Amino acid sequence: MNAKQLLGAISAMIIKTGAAVVIIIVVFRLAVSAYDFGYQVFADLPVSEGEGRIVSVVVTEGKSSRELARELEEKGLINNAYVFFIQEQLSDDYKGKIQPGTYELSTAMNSEQMLEVLCHVEEEE
Repeated sequence: MNAKQLLGAISAMIIKTGAAVVIIIVVFRLAVSAYDFGYQVFADLPVSEGEGRIVSVVVTEGKSSRELARELEEKGLINNAYVFFIQEQLSDDYKGKIQPGTYELSTAMNSEQMLEVLCHVEEEE
């Protein structure tokens, strides 16, 4: 094997190794992002602990759950509008049942508690 062939083989190995490293890093970052998103959806943690602050939210007729989620995020009631939207879509009890009205929501409420209020669902004893 001459020097030119050896240099070509080493270069090809370096390129393949570099590509493998890049692929591993991308897959790892995607996995971490997917885990983080799933945790947010299923952990359902409130924005703040304790008393929280009360925020008034007006739901008008025809307001989509995506629009409502964006408004809740802008008002600081939730951390991620997309997560709230997914939680509403995955819920058998609340999907498509948000009622128009004016609501007092707290930053200490989790998404399920907010959906319960927004959908006028009474808790069973």
